[in-house]
Amino acid sequence: MKKNANLFVLSVCFLTLNACSKTNEAYSDDSIGQEASDVATTFTVQDAKNNLTYAKDQYLKMITHLENKAYLDIKPACAENADMICVPRSQEGDAIHMEQSEKWTNGFFPGVLWKLLSSKALINEWQPGEEEKLLETAKYYQNTLFSEALRGSTHDLGFILYDSFGEALHYDNLDAVTEKAYENALKQGRITLATRYYDDVGLIKSWDWNPRMKISIMENGEKKTELYTLSNPWTYPVIVDNMMNLEFLLSDSNENFQTIAFNHAEKTSQNHYFYDESDTEKQYPLSYHVFDYGSNKPGNWQGTGNISAWARGQAWSFYGFVTVVEAMNQSVVPMDSYPNFKVHLNRLFNTASHWLKDNPVPYWDLFANRKNAYEYAENTSNDTTVFSGILALCDKKIGNNIKPYMGYRPMTLPASMLSDESLSALDGKKNWHGETIIQDDKLLPCGTQPYPDSHSKIPKDTSAAAIFAAGLYRYATFTNDANEKAKFSELADIIMAELSNRYRTDKPDTGRPSSHDLGFVLSEATGDMGNGREIDTPIIYGDFYFVEANKRKIEFEQSKS
Repeated sequence: MKKNANLFVLSVCFLTLNACSKTNEAYSDDSIGQEASDVATTFTVQDAKNNLTYAKDQYLKMITHLENKAYLDIKPACAENADMICVPRSQEGDAIHMEQSEKWTNGFFPGVLWKLLSSKALINEWQPGEEEKLLETAKYYQNTLFSEALRGSTHDLGFILYDSFGEALHYDNLDAVTEKAYENALKQGRITLATRYYDDVGLIKSWDWNPRMKISIMENGEKKTELYTLSNPWTYPVIVDNMMNLEFLLSDSNENFQTIAFNHAEKTSQNHYFYDESDTEKQYPLSYHVFDYGSNKPGNWQGTGNISAWARGQAWSFYGFVTVVEAMNQSVVPMDSYPNFKVHLNRLFNTASHWLKDNPVPYWDLFANRKNAYEYAENTSNDTTVFSGILALCDKKIGNNIKPYMGYRPMTLPASMLSDESLSALDGKKNWHGETIIQDDKLLPCGTQPYPDSHSKIPKDTSAAAIFAAGLYRYATFTNDANEKAKFSELADIIMAELSNRYRTDKPDTGRPSSHDLGFVLSEATGDMGNGREIDTPIIYGDFYFVEANKRKIEFEQSKS
């Protein structure tokens, strides 16, 4: 089958491939950044304490809704299984979306509560019974996660276990029996996570499942969305999110666990980064979301396209290497054979400063606001893994106001990207736009007609900003370099001032009024654009890292005295 002549007009320099493709368009330095806004830079300890108090009050409000079973958006699996305890994850419509068991986000809700409990001394306003209510709820939802310590089918055990059980251990009033049980869960979880590491590759495998494209079809007059297999799926995918699970292993003195974590960090630093073509001096490394160690190709499952800069991925990358650098000083593993991870982290800081200093809350993908962003979205080069979820994101799957990227339009894709089985299943099928999906050697998942002009808002991602801020304060607190302390904390202050002044759910003209009423803290996070989910809405892990960043701001300032 033919390839579209215009499918790969992008230009990026692959660190791993040691090559640059050519481009039809040159970019100035101005095109790298986003439009500048008036940015506040002052963020004080009192601001951080006010945020923690607000977060405590908000989550007590959310707990009341949970207890009253009010304003809940419940997954069918939760409603159908009386024994399944489902967990708050995000806002859907005007309700709290309750996630079913065995999802990577389920540790963050009890984790937020544990963070608030361990911040008790930093929160000035406590009413009688509030601490007890937070503790009771945290333990209730924590109990749903014990079985996860044995689930070897996921790499996300750091998110699930360390960000919940691990957070609980920071709470001073945890009883001895509960503390021991939580420690045992963490111990077993590390053993389980280590089983996903393969010596011959030197990395923890992220996913066991093969990617499939979601295509919306009309069948017997009904709208359906079904999954279709690809012709060349990944075999050993590693996603940058995995950097956030290394701390779980590094927090133990077991030499094998630490070796796995440092090996994973080394391979990630070598293979997971590229430079935007306008970055001729190669100062600002950007992370792919996915790297397939089977085909030795990069790509993005999340992001505007296969070669783009998914904002939360950049945050995962930065924070993950903060934990690696911090662990180096306490390592039981000799570090002589490893690269200096601190050098890599400082380069990632340069990237963060470059993108965020004037625009502290980034677009969900750093490239999404570029005039030619559609070229990144439509890239199906064979030099990449071509697994971006954005390829079949039709306008009817997202809010009428949401514009994923500049130039958003229906895509004409090579049908050869789908397996023969999928092509056969789609033969003669029509999409939601009433057009035949497979036409000769072309794949038209969203038809050919332009999308309505109502798609105008490119969402930002407050969760990415909060992750960056938490990591920046953390590094500023433990580094002995005064210059690093100053510049890392300065950028964190800029981010936190912006989040606090413009993106808290009680601020005017931010998000939906119901976000404050439901108990969320930060508005305008973006979770899974490619699948049309959790877009421009509060998400629990955004609140988790926002609470952490406030706590770390206070700890940083205290460390200077």
